[in-house]
Amino acid sequence: GNPSCDLVGRRIVFGAHSFVNHKKRIGTGEYINTSYNRCGGNLRTVTTPISPSRHNMLMPSNLKSTLRRRSIFSTATRNKTIYSTIQILKKRAVSFSTIGRRPAGKKIQSFLLTPRVIPIPRWITPNAVTVTLSEVCGHLSFVLVFLSYAVDDFLLLRIVAVAGSTSMLFFTYFHPHGRVLWLPFKWNVLFIAVNMYRIFKTVFEHYLASQMSPDILHLRHDHFQVIELNDFAKLVNIGEIEELEIGDVLFEQGEAHPFVRVVIEGELDVLRDGVLTYSLEDGNFISESGMHAGLMLPGSVEASGTVIATRASSTTGKIRCIKWERADLVKLLQKCKPLSRSFQSVLSWDVVSKLKSQRLLLAEGAINSPGRWTGKRMDQSYFRYLAILHNIIARKRDLHANKEELQMSDNTSY
Repeated sequence: GNPSCDLVGRRIVFGAHSFVNHKKRIGTGEYINTSYNRCGGNLRTVTTPISPSRHNMLMPSNLKSTLRRRSIFSTATRNKTIYSTIQILKKRAVSFSTIGRRPAGKKIQSFLLTPRVIPIPRWITPNAVTVTLSEVCGHLSFVLVFLSYAVDDFLLLRIVAVAGSTSMLFFTYFHPHGRVLWLPFKWNVLFIAVNMYRIFKTVFEHYLASQMSPDILHLRHDHFQVIELNDFAKLVNIGEIEELEIGDVLFEQGEAHPFVRVVIEGELDVLRDGVLTYSLEDGNFISESGMHAGLMLPGSVEASGTVIATRASSTTGKIRCIKWERADLVKLLQKCKPLSRSFQSVLSWDVVSKLKSQRLLLAEGAINSPGRWTGKRMDQSYFRYLAILHNIIARKRDLHANKEELQMSDNTSY
């Protein structure tokens, strides 16, 4: 085997036997070597001559060389102590930056940082390409963040973002260089916390929205499907369910009222000077007054016709509406931009539905005098436009802001 030596004595290890040699000077060029075999217990004394160079190196000729040799030994001991201290500090630093001292942490660290050879054909590259799972997590994080920008759904976007940030946590904590990158690690923890809060909030709101009554959910399915369920629940929460009886007058022609309504079930007729102009059915809006064109008018607006409840629902026997305070509805739409855009789409489809209902009245022969009916419809549209202008002029500060919307407004809303 290889012998190991120290500066004071000499210990020679050969297999299972250990010999301790002690030297004693007996002459100018000789030493007595006393060998004691720890295994066999044999004591042997051998006189060994040494060379002059070895004699000069080992035996000091004067006090100065003795002090020099001792200073060399003390310097070596001090350097050895400093080296040992540095190694201990390095081990402690590694223990703080990794979890290698824990058995589970060692397994995870070994699993993520073990290089793995990618089987690439030699005609592409003759060199072996290796990669660690930690590096794979780093690349996967950027891929997921890239995909999150291509997702339209709000909830799915945040879920993909959380997955990307979580993958980056593994890369920054088990970094291939052996040190934890605390700066990106802490920022990714913050991103995960914010996104998880929004995810849980959205899921909870979705759960509450799914607990609405079946008829309200049926109304959304048939007429408000472009609006997210959570946003539709916000609309319903600020509104009020209103039940009517056959023959009830919702409001009179020329009456100022601050409400916007949508029919849940039943039918209502709209009259202009006592002439039926069109009918309102499930999902039709009442008194939206230019909202389909982007005119968010708070306050009261004069009615361009009289609305009367005429027929109940064939399934429930009721006539019901959702009623919103115009100011509250405008405030919600201005606060929630996605809801505002979806609400505009619903109003546009409502305009198309009302035009179809007017054509249906003509086809069914419900209009006795088409010429008079057309004239009343034109009067109704003219009066509706005047009511919108009156509402805006009453609030002069909004006149310039609504200039473009006024130019886009048409004659089909009620």
